[in-house]
Amino acid sequence: MFLITKYPQMKYTVITTFHPAGWELYGQKMIDAFERFWPQDVDLWVYAERCNPTKQRSNTHVIDLESASPRMMAFKGRHRDNPRARGDAGPDGTYDNKKQFRWDAIRFCHKVYAIDHALKHAQGDWLIWLDADSHTHTPVTHALLEQVCPANVFASYLGRGEKYHSECGWIAYNLHHPQLSLFNQRLLSLYDTDELFNLAEWHDSFLWDHVRREFQDRELIKMHNLNPADPSQGKAGHPFINSVLGTVMDHMKGDRKHRGHSKAKELRSHHDHPYWQKILANPKS
Repeated sequence: MFLITKYPQMKYTVITTFHPAGWELYGQKMIDAFERFWPQDVDLWVYAERCNPTKQRSNTHVIDLESASPRMMAFKGRHRDNPRARGDAGPDGTYDNKKQFRWDAIRFCHKVYAIDHALKHAQGDWLIWLDADSHTHTPVTHALLEQVCPANVFASYLGRGEKYHSECGWIAYNLHHPQLSLFNQRLLSLYDTDELFNLAEWHDSFLWDHVRREFQDRELIKMHNLNPADPSQGKAGHPFINSVLGTVMDHMKGDRKHRGHSKAKELRSHHDHPYWQKILANPKS
């Protein structure tokens, strides 16, 4: 069994990325809330794409993603004129507006390459990917971080069974795990060799699950699933806000970005929390 040394206090680095439109709509709000509510010793690395977010903390770092990842730029350049890589055509060559995101490889590659850069440069114990459309509404404690980043696992995530791809708005990697570099290399190889286009979907969550299952099937990694729902129910739902993460954060994926919060009808837990009580009191807002 893989064992790690138990440090007196774990060191965490949180990373995210966004483009100019994302910065204006939710990215700056994410940074401001992070700096207000996360522990002072938790670093934030913002991989900005052609924008200049502001920060207050000395351990909030803004990194130009395009400069940091020539590998990403090579992938995007290679498929600049490839409609299949932008979701304009799925595996069968047809376009489906409702499912277009499933095959938008270029749009969703930024997360993968930002994580790659961070894994090669971050120091400490845990690297946490957090989508930029996540909003911290309540102080995050070290006790909570230890709960969601338990020792002796490869990563914590929000799985949704076999029918749906994982909710990858949160992925926490154990930086001491011996399989981490190999896992990252395997994921990047899907992009470097264009192998991803041989799979059913081409967005980062599907590809991440593909590699996760490869490693789990070989019993190389042990995962910690934060999703409290029973995956046998066959419902994807909104596991981020209904997990323990919902006690401190909201995740405004999709059209929730314009609303400014998740929908009241999506909440299955935390009904007594002040943040969620306000939303439940105005379900149409």
